[in-house]
Amino acid sequence: LQVPDEALSHVMSMGFKERDARRALRLNNQDIGRAVDFLFEEKAKRKQKREDDIRHKIEIMELKQYGVTPLKKAVNVEKLKELVAIGFEKKLAAEALRRNENDFQKALDDLTNPETNSAIQLDIESRKRKREQRAVNARIEELVSMGFDRSRVVAVVQAGETMEQTMSRLLPEVDPLLAFDANSSGNPASEASNLNPDSVEGPSTADEERDVEMEDELARDIGKADALSDYDIEVTKEGEAIQEYLALLASTDSKEALSSC
Repeated sequence: LQVPDEALSHVMSMGFKERDARRALRLNNQDIGRAVDFLFEEKAKRKQKREDDIRHKIEIMELKQYGVTPLKKAVNVEKLKELVAIGFEKKLAAEALRRNENDFQKALDDLTNPETNSAIQLDIESRKRKREQRAVNARIEELVSMGFDRSRVVAVVQAGETMEQTMSRLLPEVDPLLAFDANSSGNPASEASNLNPDSVEGPSTADEERDVEMEDELARDIGKADALSDYDIEVTKEGEAIQEYLALLASTDSKEALSSC
């Protein structure tokens, strides 16, 4: 079905792509007004679908926080909304539904019973503390694996700071802590070991950082050396090529001289 160029241009002038405009005109029997309405409706539908998808993803992420029922089912969103609409706190209502396999009436009974309500709240707080402790332990192990002192890491992490805040507090303290450990021993051998890092078994964090810096410098030096050696090779090759070219010219001249004799 052919689409008139004039109608196509008119629809495209409203901001629609040629393919969409052509399809809309074909579906609406070349009627420009209906084609434009169709395109705006399609655009609104796509926007609504994107919003619904985002909302659905948010709900899924939220439901994961509530866990699953004993039969491994997710908390029912609609029943959860009903309990929240009545006035119950969302996490509390979700836990009541989770415990009762999404049975709305049983969940409501538990929420309205002071004893079971209190027990649910305690269980929620207990699970929250366990999750937080697991997160703290994971962060501690991550920082210790970077070379920081475990006792200091534990003290800083327990303060409830973000990873960035924790790192900003630990990094400036590395060198002062090492200096304090070395001076407090009062042992000449330990002072000598500070002068000679190679004599220390198990390098400290500062030594490791210095080693990294030295390795970086060596890498840069090696990189420069490679670059210069490559340059020397290129110059050598260029010189050899010039010598070959001059030899070729000389042989050509000698041949011409012999032929002229």
